[in-house]
Amino acid sequence: MPGRGFLRIIYFCGMKKLKDIFVANRLFFSFFAFFFFVGLIFLLTEGKAAAFVALNPYHRSALDSFFVYVTFMGDGLFALLVFILFLLMRRWAQATQVIIAFLLSALLAQILKNIFSMPRPKQFFAPGQYAYFIDGITHTGFASFPSGHSTSVFALATTLALLEKNKKTNVAYLLGAVAVGYSRIYLGQHFLNDVLMGASIGMGVSVLVHWLFAEKLRTLPLFTRQRR
Repeated sequence: MPGRGFLRIIYFCGMKKLKDIFVANRLFFSFFAFFFFVGLIFLLTEGKAAAFVALNPYHRSALDSFFVYVTFMGDGLFALLVFILFLLMRRWAQATQVIIAFLLSALLAQILKNIFSMPRPKQFFAPGQYAYFIDGITHTGFASFPSGHSTSVFALATTLALLEKNKKTNVAYLLGAVAVGYSRIYLGQHFLNDVLMGASIGMGVSVLVHWLFAEKLRTLPLFTRQRR
């Protein structure tokens, strides 16, 4: 049928542009895949609880303070600050991608948190089983899976990497996101599987949002005026 052939052409063109996004940013996605699969293999080998303990061998007050600052990059407020910065620079398309990727990924993470209702490490471990929980910082409760901070920071890092013209610097965004992901484990807020799932959600949503802009939204008057 002619209609079916037309749909196949649209599908092929769309998939080609999605593939082009991955090819153009292959350095970023290669490093993402490396960190993800190393973490996944470690998780499957050690198990959830043992992996958490193994990733927390050393704690000092100076490191506690350091990772509290690092983890702020995964806070929704940080994403909003980046969004406002793009607005002040009159970079409407970039600002829109940042805020949409943040909102959609955060919404998905919150939905999954409520569906799975997994215990945070402080709720999971028996009293005295783990000694490095930080008073006033580490939370209890059943909102562990996935990590919201990891979701937000990987959504932001991926969006910034896709928008960055100098693709050789993209790894810096990824390393910052990985640092935030580890900070969630160090601070006793999440397990490794929470961070890996959050990273996947953030990255995946950002790629789809960027692809949507490349396919559909870039022709809107607001964004075409910006390019003139």
